[in-house]
Amino acid sequence: MHVTRREFTKQASLIALGSLACAHLAKAKTIYTVRNGDTLGHIAQRHGVSTAELRRANRLSGDLIGVGQKLNIPGQGAATTAVASAGNPYLVQSGDTLGAIARAHGISVGDLKRANNLSSDVIRIGQTLHTPANGSTADLLAHVRAATAKIAVRRNHWQRIVVHHSAIKYGNAKKYDAAHRRRGMQNGLAYHFLIGNGIDSGDGEIEIGPRWTKQLLGGHLKSYQLNLTAIGICFVGNFEQTQPSRKQLAAFTQLMDWLQGDVLKRNTQFAGHKELKGEQTICPGKYFPLAAMHARYD
Repeated sequence: MHVTRREFTKQASLIALGSLACAHLAKAKTIYTVRNGDTLGHIAQRHGVSTAELRRANRLSGDLIGVGQKLNIPGQGAATTAVASAGNPYLVQSGDTLGAIARAHGISVGDLKRANNLSSDVIRIGQTLHTPANGSTADLLAHVRAATAKIAVRRNHWQRIVVHHSAIKYGNAKKYDAAHRRRGMQNGLAYHFLIGNGIDSGDGEIEIGPRWTKQLLGGHLKSYQLNLTAIGICFVGNFEQTQPSRKQLAAFTQLMDWLQGDVLKRNTQFAGHKELKGEQTICPGKYFPLAAMHARYD
């Protein structure tokens, strides 16, 4: 089920306002018992929190955990739940039931209740619900983790992560790489990561650029100094006209959580392209949920 552009804009504002209110609320916790094969990153991903948040909730100095260990899973305010679990906000309409909303988003009623801290199935018209991603988006990072394991990441070098849209609905890493080389970019694809929209690459598919595998400066910003220390993530699509897809947002939040929690091991500065001084752009577009992303990653 999709929301209209007007509803999306309204709901994005609700998320931003809700994040301020939720900051004053105590966060409920879930207890999770570590199983054989678990990693801290995978546990965090399954519960829609970052690895850094999971570490803080359990006073861990590293990623080492043991089978049978009890972990506190921090609860989330309504403002950040949708972003954390890569779902879109949904505004309850007349005639809606929790079960119907869950089915429309391919998730269980239990998942929907947990994502919104609901103790019953009662919902009201106008209520904003956050819909966690379903299982089809669970492993979008496997190839990224595998590729990154082969390189020496410059953890202390990268200072910020900048999000972009391509401003066109077509393209993939290969096509953009060729276009950027024609513009004189010696290292090709300007971004470190590209997230497809289902046209020229998979919906939510994360393509890895050589600037990441070789740990090179970006080419995605006008400022050379900013490019030196900024990781660029680009969505394929024009978000002045449309919203990112659910799978694109799922891929992005998984990638951001992993980069900050498991790779860089710190919260780097997060910014939309247009927010950087001197860039003079509307990128990543008015329909990209920038306020909600800031609520999670700042």
